[in-house]
Amino acid sequence: MEHSRPPLTQRLTLRHLVTLDAIAAVFVTVVVSPDPRRLDERGLPPALFVPVVIALAAAVLVRRPAPLPAFGLCCVGYATMATHGYAKSPLIPLIFVIYTVGLTQPPRRSGVLVGTAALMVGIAPRLAGSDESTWSYLTGWLPAEIGPLLAFWVIGVTVGKQRAYNAGLREQAERRARAQAEQARRTLIEERLRIAREMHDVVAHSMSVIAVQAGVGHHVSGNRPDEAAKALAAIETTSRSALRELRALLGVLREEKAPADDPSTFHAAPGLADVPALVEKTGRAGLRVAVRVEGTPRELPAGMDRAAYRIIQEALTNVVKHAGTECGDVRIHYGAGDVRIEITDEGVGPIADLPGPAVGHGLVGMRERVALYDGEFQAGPGIRGGFRVVARLPLGAGG
Repeated sequence: MEHSRPPLTQRLTLRHLVTLDAIAAVFVTVVVSPDPRRLDERGLPPALFVPVVIALAAAVLVRRPAPLPAFGLCCVGYATMATHGYAKSPLIPLIFVIYTVGLTQPPRRSGVLVGTAALMVGIAPRLAGSDESTWSYLTGWLPAEIGPLLAFWVIGVTVGKQRAYNAGLREQAERRARAQAEQARRTLIEERLRIAREMHDVVAHSMSVIAVQAGVGHHVSGNRPDEAAKALAAIETTSRSALRELRALLGVLREEKAPADDPSTFHAAPGLADVPALVEKTGRAGLRVAVRVEGTPRELPAGMDRAAYRIIQEALTNVVKHAGTECGDVRIHYGAGDVRIEITDEGVGPIADLPGPAVGHGLVGMRERVALYDGEFQAGPGIRGGFRVVARLPLGAGG
């Protein structure tokens, strides 16, 4: 990033700059002071000369913190000395101050001020009387006096614009950095929420299956050991699968710089292609699920594919836990512009009708996943009883 001051002055503090202005003020005092013997000749009494020199030196000293008062002091000092025949030396502090005016003031205001100073430089010396002809004065002396004044004003305006431009670049860079930091913070929060939903789905579904199978195994362990062994095998398979998914999710948490949109971030997370395996695992818990796929299956964005799978998983988990039925139905419809998912059962109805915290976060989580892709979500009693979950995910949604 470019700095607003030249490289040679970037390390100068305000104290250093004030010190330089003080040295310049002393220089102006020495330069402006004429031979005392000529004061009487010019009609400039010491009682007036000393305050004028002090005013010109003070103008140079205070030009940075107070450029407009410094400009006023310079104009008064220059006019006083120029009308008494001293026009060249008072021009030096005026040039100093004009540069600062061009540097710090808006271009229109500084233009008016430099025009005023140029008019004063052109008129005041003539009031003191001169042997030069008007033509010689206009073509020789006047350009030589006004030229440096205008040149330093142009330099001041140019440097001021460059500094303003650099300041704008710095401000823009700071805004961009703040926006990037805010975006990183939002991404981190979204990533944590996403991982929390994934862990909830994995744990809720797997523990539901394990609990059902454990109950079955306990019930038949005495008189049907083969069924008990099948239940234990289902518990083992389900628990190992859950541990693999949890290990993958926790591995993501350990990656400090894992990008949110990296497809490998959730490399172990399943999608709609894994629904048959999900149905098989759910079948071990005693729930027979019929899966129908309508339309032409297509590859979905990784996040949407994962969300669709989790919606089906959560809905089937609710069926296992609350519906009190052995049958369920999953329909996946690939439309021209969306994917529609419908999960139905013929159980006792929605647990959401019951008061209290037993409802859990299942429906809320499914609704949030659908909202992430600007989709539509419905959950409620089915037409023929039981419960029905419908989710529509529009293709091309940003998420």
